[in-house]
Amino acid sequence: MLSLIASIATAVIFGIMTIIFSIREERAKKSILDRENLEKHRLYEISILKEIQDRIGYSLDIEKVIDVINGSLKNLFPYSSVSSLVLKDNHLIFKSSINEPVSRKFLGEVKESMLASLAAILGSIPTKVEESFYGLPLDDSHEQNLASFFHIPLFINGKAQGVINVSSTKPNLYKEKEMILLYQIVEQVSNALSNFEKVLKTEKEKLMATISSLADGVFMIDSKNQLLIINDAAKHFLKVGAEDPIFQDILASFPKTYDLMAKINESIKQNKVVEEKDLVIEGQSFELFITPVSISSGNRTNQHDQPLGVSVMLHDITIEKNLEQIKENFTNMMVHELRSPLTAIKDSTELLLSEKINLGEQERHQFLEIINKQSRVLLDQVGSILDAAKLDSGSLVLNKKPINLEEIINERVKIFQPQAEKKHIALSSDLEHELPLVTADKIRVAQVINNLLSNSLKFTPENGKITILTRMINGSQGVKISVSDTGIGIPKEKQKDIFVKFHQVEKNQTKNSPDSTGLGLYIVKRIVEAHGGTIEVESEEGHGTTISFVLPTQENTVNHQGSQIHESQPPIQPQPIQV
Repeated sequence: MLSLIASIATAVIFGIMTIIFSIREERAKKSILDRENLEKHRLYEISILKEIQDRIGYSLDIEKVIDVINGSLKNLFPYSSVSSLVLKDNHLIFKSSINEPVSRKFLGEVKESMLASLAAILGSIPTKVEESFYGLPLDDSHEQNLASFFHIPLFINGKAQGVINVSSTKPNLYKEKEMILLYQIVEQVSNALSNFEKVLKTEKEKLMATISSLADGVFMIDSKNQLLIINDAAKHFLKVGAEDPIFQDILASFPKTYDLMAKINESIKQNKVVEEKDLVIEGQSFELFITPVSISSGNRTNQHDQPLGVSVMLHDITIEKNLEQIKENFTNMMVHELRSPLTAIKDSTELLLSEKINLGEQERHQFLEIINKQSRVLLDQVGSILDAAKLDSGSLVLNKKPINLEEIINERVKIFQPQAEKKHIALSSDLEHELPLVTADKIRVAQVINNLLSNSLKFTPENGKITILTRMINGSQGVKISVSDTGIGIPKEKQKDIFVKFHQVEKNQTKNSPDSTGLGLYIVKRIVEAHGGTIEVESEEGHGTTISFVLPTQENTVNHQGSQIHESQPPIQPQPIQV
């Protein structure tokens, strides 16, 4: 009896253990299967993300992204159709991939369901909807109803961009795990696109900051003739007043004789940079470069990349053109200025050497005076050019030592007195008594006064008046020398330019104003500043001009560039000055 009970107990225990092991085995199998499914799903998610990256690269085209997701869902679970509804350019795009025979009615129900879902998220949606279907052809002979479906919205940076729909004619087909899986995939894609959009936004802000800081004007036009970017320099050059201009504003700013649209089309069509060397816009001269912008197809053998538009750069060459014109005018002026004295010298010399003409002693003396006078004119002209070159190169040498300004000024007045009397101009001086000695280069200071007096004589009409004055300033820190005239005066807007090199060559002179190389006042200013002094002009058009310069009386005076000028040892040794 006991043995029977023991046998039964053993069998029961063995059975229970068998059941327990069986349950554990089933659980283990289920756990392994679940892990396998989970790994498959993870691998699927990774494959989806990799496929998205491979197929669309770095793109924010939501339509392409959803197409990639939809095209991969057949490996995940069964469906009759997988559809997408995407916001793009103020309208909706409805696409459906048909995997099983369905009717138009079925797809109509899918679309209405998706519209309602997107409207619930956004509040309002565009009414225009573009439709496209691919996969199996529609079959209206079957009256299948929409039996199973679910929606997954796609958000980019918190804003809904579209909806994905999975639908079937079979009821109760989709469980929560399928929806969760697709949601996780879409969420990962959404996060990746959101991060990429933030990166693009940051990089765009950096790019815009860089473009905005450029001195050159830059703007970009896409293939649809939409203005994408324009910096402040381009707005200024083109006189565009609108805060957010459009391409038509840009076209209207260009000269009517220049077909910008044709040049843009030429650049895109021929895939080359179109250049314009001298384009005048609103009175300014520019170099213009139109450069095609395209995206590579990724195929090295494909030479036809997809055009995206063009970038246009405007480089202001107004100053360069003005300098070229100034130099050309200066060259013409110098040729004219040198031709006259050279011709006089040549003619006088030929007459003196001619054996056919018997000249008296007085006539010979007159021709020699002409040669002497015109030679001095030539030397003055050449000297001005050489002085300007030395000043520009910093190689002008000053021989500084104590000088008597009163003595120098009286000598200059005496020299220019005959010219003043010839024009019936009263030339006088008003000098302060007991002026201190000034440490300076006597020859260069005399050159400054010569230029100022010569300038006043040129532009002062008959019966005018020229006065040279001296005054102490700041106690005995400096001496102010002024040359005042009752000449034609200088327009206020021109006064800031009178010390600019070649300025007088380009200025509008009166009919009777004499020609000038435009170097005189430039040299005057540079010599004064080389001594550590300052110069200024006061003038009123039609009422005369006063040009004043100050020479310091103390040693070790800091010049206008911050360097110190010291008297050389011994004083007769010249010292180079960096100007």
